[in-house]
Amino acid sequence: MIFWKLYDWIELTVGLLALAATVAAVLVAAVGRSLGMPVTSAPQFAQLFLIWTVMFGADLAMKSGAHIRVSALVDQAPPRLQAALAAIHAAMILGFLGFISLLGWQLSMSNWQRELGASGLSYGLVTLAVPAGAALLIVSLLRRLVGQGFLGAITSDGDESEELL
Repeated sequence: MIFWKLYDWIELTVGLLALAATVAAVLVAAVGRSLGMPVTSAPQFAQLFLIWTVMFGADLAMKSGAHIRVSALVDQAPPRLQAALAAIHAAMILGFLGFISLLGWQLSMSNWQRELGASGLSYGLVTLAVPAGAALLIVSLLRRLVGQGFLGAITSDGDESEELL
């Protein structure tokens, strides 16, 4: 569907831009310090961009089923038990993500007036990455559940990561 292709492209692009901005902020901070002219806000910008990069990266991993999982015992179970365990696993993940979305939103709103170091930006922008990332993860897991069922959503066949790039 064209909506999801556009959604995935925008998310990948924003994630890559956040990664590039993280690298640029760290580079500016390092060069400024080595020249004796430190850029005091550069570490705060690096922190801001890094947390957003991590959250977008976590979601990209969720889309392709690339998160680490220990499955030695589960893989030995009968298929029906595997499916039941996958359903429980998905429910636990969705519950946890919903919980941190709610609490993360509350934290972000309570930190909105707090300033992020010398940058002049709101610290709420840093803490907002957690509920936003959790919401993205919920959407991606639900997409996998609808498209592949419980067992397919939790496992990875390794081929989908190439589709994102």
